[in-house]
Amino acid sequence: MKLTTLCTLFISFLFFACGQDAPKSNSQIKAVTTATELLRAKTGDEVWIIVSYIKNDKKSEFDMWIKDVLYAALYKSTNPMKKDQLKVTRWLEPIRQNEDKSWTYAWIMDPIIPNTDYDIPTFLNKEYGEVKGKEHWAKYESFWAKPVDVHVLKQTSL
Repeated sequence: MKLTTLCTLFISFLFFACGQDAPKSNSQIKAVTTATELLRAKTGDEVWIIVSYIKNDKKSEFDMWIKDVLYAALYKSTNPMKKDQLKVTRWLEPIRQNEDKSWTYAWIMDPIIPNTDYDIPTFLNKEYGEVKGKEHWAKYESFWAKPVDVHVLKQTSL
């Protein structure tokens, strides 16, 4: 049920966010569709959905951590593998709180790039050095209201 709600919210967001800027001609629609298809899983490809539940009182701090620590390092990374991973990863933020007052965030890695490393602690250690990387990872874990859900899925032909 949560995944269905999350998907519905994401689709709704895209619909309203794209609103007036939506392509008008068939060629524009085809160009957008083709670009999207290049970045999405093909039949049989793996897709990951990583769901984090963040404590109510840690939401603002978590938002800053994502922007100032994780994504800052990802965008400045010169590692081609990380650049490729960024191209096919979507980051979703909550619209409203959960009933238990936590906040749900999600990453969709669509598709997973085979034979690459998605391990965040390893990445933080490489980018910030082992001591600072471990501090950043411990900080990330301190935001969790409950354990992270990891869903490994396969793209269907439907």
